[in-house]
Amino acid sequence: MTAAIDTHAHLYFDKFDADRDAVIERARTRGFRHVINIGCDVATSMQCLELAAAYPGFCYAAVGLHPNEAKVSEAELDDILAALEGMVEAHPAAVRAIGEIGLDTYWDRAPIEDQERAFRAQIELARRTERPIVIHCRDAWPETLAIIADAADGLCGVFHCFGGTPAEAVRAVELGWFVSFAGNVSYPKAQPLRDAAREVPLERLLLETDSPFLAPQPKRGQRNEPVYSLHTAATLAEVKETDLDTILSTTTANARRLFQLPG
Repeated sequence: MTAAIDTHAHLYFDKFDADRDAVIERARTRGFRHVINIGCDVATSMQCLELAAAYPGFCYAAVGLHPNEAKVSEAELDDILAALEGMVEAHPAAVRAIGEIGLDTYWDRAPIEDQERAFRAQIELARRTERPIVIHCRDAWPETLAIIADAADGLCGVFHCFGGTPAEAVRAVELGWFVSFAGNVSYPKAQPLRDAAREVPLERLLLETDSPFLAPQPKRGQRNEPVYSLHTAATLAEVKETDLDTILSTTTANARRLFQLPG
C-alpha cells in the first residue's frame, strides 16, 4: 500500500475526544505514516506536543500563533514567542515546523498590524530554530506573499489549505515554497482551486486534511479525519492527469523532505 502523510490536522480538537485512537488506527491501516498536528496558540501547540508523545513516531507537531489569535500586546507576544521557542528547544524531535502563522483578513479577529507583527516575529523564530513554516493565508495573498519575499529569504514552508488564484500558486512556487490542498479542492464549485493545483509542480505539492474541517466531497458535511485525504488525493490525481499512487508517493516524499520526517 502506498504511504501517505497528512501534513495539517488538528486532532486535539474535542471533536476527536470520543474516538481519537480509532481515527489514528484507521489512518495507520490505510497506509498513513505520519500526521502533523498544527498549533494555533500556546495552549494548542502544547496539545500538539501531547499528541506527539501519545503517538510517538506517528504524530508530530507544529507550534505557532495563528493570525486570528494575534491581538496581543508586544509584551504578550514576547512571552508567546518565548514559550514557543521553549517548546522547540525542549522537544526538538517532535516539533517539525512553526505554524500555523500568516495573515487573515476574512475574519475580523485581530488588527492587521498585530497580525503582521506576529507573522514577521515568527518568521524569525523559524529562522532561529531552523524549522520550516506553515502558512495560513485567507483573503490576504498579496500581503502574505510580499512578507515572504521580504522577510523569509532562505526559509521554506508550505501554504496550507491553498485558497489563492493560479497566479498566486505560481508565485508561491517561484519563492521555493510548497503548496497544500485540503478537501475543498474536490467541491463541485471549486474549479478555481483545481486550476491553481494544476499550476503546482508535483514536486511542490503536499496533502492535508485540516481536520476536523473541510471534509472532501464524498464525506462533505462530516467531521474530517486523516484517512479522508485519500479522496483529496484522488481529485489531485485527476487534476494532474496522473494516478493515485503517484500523488501519494510524491506528496509523501515531499512532506518527508520539507519536515525532515523519518522514512
